[in-house]
Amino acid sequence: MGFQTQAPVENLKRRADLLKTLRRFFDERGFTEVQTPVLSRNTIIDRHLDPLELVMALPGEIATTWYLQTSPEQSMKRLLNSGVGSIYQVGPVFRGGERGVNHNPEFTMAEWYDAAASLVDGLNLLDDLLRALLGTSSSERIRFDEAFRIATGLDLFSSSAIDLGRWSADQNLVETEDWSSDWDDWVNLIFSERVQATLGLERPVLVTHFPASQAALARVCDEDTRTAERYEAFFRGVELANGYHELLDADQLLARSVIANRQRMADGKRALPLQNPLLEAMRAGIPSTCGCALGFDRVVMLACEAGSLDEVIAFTAENA
Repeated sequence: MGFQTQAPVENLKRRADLLKTLRRFFDERGFTEVQTPVLSRNTIIDRHLDPLELVMALPGEIATTWYLQTSPEQSMKRLLNSGVGSIYQVGPVFRGGERGVNHNPEFTMAEWYDAAASLVDGLNLLDDLLRALLGTSSSERIRFDEAFRIATGLDLFSSSAIDLGRWSADQNLVETEDWSSDWDDWVNLIFSERVQATLGLERPVLVTHFPASQAALARVCDEDTRTAERYEAFFRGVELANGYHELLDADQLLARSVIANRQRMADGKRALPLQNPLLEAMRAGIPSTCGCALGFDRVVMLACEAGSLDEVIAFTAENA
């Protein structure tokens, strides 16, 4: 019957219990739960994330493009400027073109910002949360380049785009090494096709120190400028969370956004608006934080030992 949920009811009840656990986890640590707009005139610019758009006008205004948020990041960081302290949020986010075993265009994200937290503090908090939600032992920690080397035998930072392209062609990841001239394209391809499946098979793993060219909104590491203070969590080969020791420099964010827009257009996508109230908030001063976004549906999927997100979401895109 098409009107019914495709998910087992027991999984939806487990989902509700996990949501209570997550909220209790942050409430007990003094975080304030917030709610920010799902629909905004602005959006974070990312080469690989495509916000869903709609055109509308407020009374007395000309119709303009608005965006369903790919993450509550921009609004939550603006709140930090108000002195609210450590915050968290759980709610729907949207990403165009994403559908599969681990993807649905609308999904639930838990995102938090821990005031005055260091990179190590951020890793510890995420580790504690995963143990609370999944009942796992403490997470393994490994640097991005080390995980890359173990899975492929390649030295990440001494390998050129040509080297990575030849290796990928030899491994039948692509038909020709001319697939791309971009180093990050090759790194992303190899990581997703050869590295990720090896991660967190027995317990969660936190992969740290991503390449600086993939810093997104993280700070570049002072002690090794080839890397950024960015980290991701994986368990049983599934990416669960993405975190940053947050960038505070508005000019650096703008420069990264210009690059991301240039890459989007080269990929045949639309550029996104550069000007954003987040830049104003950063220039006015945002406190130092460590932030992280967790794919809540994926956590539920692993907790229920489900085979796909379809088994833990009440109504997926096909029957929404």
